[in-house]
Amino acid sequence: MILVECVGAPFIYRWPDGEVRLAPGHPVELPDDRAARLLAKAGGRVRVVASSPPPPADIVLEPAHPNPRPVYWERADGSIVGPGTPEFLARVGESFWVIVQFESVPVWVNASSLRSKQAFDTQSRATGKAET
Repeated sequence: MILVECVGAPFIYRWPDGEVRLAPGHPVELPDDRAARLLAKAGGRVRVVASSPPPPADIVLEPAHPNPRPVYWERADGSIVGPGTPEFLARVGESFWVIVQFESVPVWVNASSLRSKQAFDTQSRATGKAET
């Protein structure tokens, strides 16, 4: 499975057995063959966010703190997004992940991608976006 995300305007990707709505900031998990076809057809409108984590046997998952602080993280394009509410912590092999609720969608964030609120605020001021 491959996690893909829309770049730019949202759209619906349809195939004979189904469809999926793609929107920026909302990664969608697709089977390898579907993701490859979508990437070939959609060109620069879709990008790979990450491959799926290994099968459940390799994952250690536990709930996050009941009142966690919000987290911010850097995407592959260099933008810093958030805040997200941590729901679970995971160890996948030697990698650590935070599963956050972001815009009503669960998102797997690699611990190496976590950034500070200050970095998010600095980016927001530089791009003219409102701070959260």
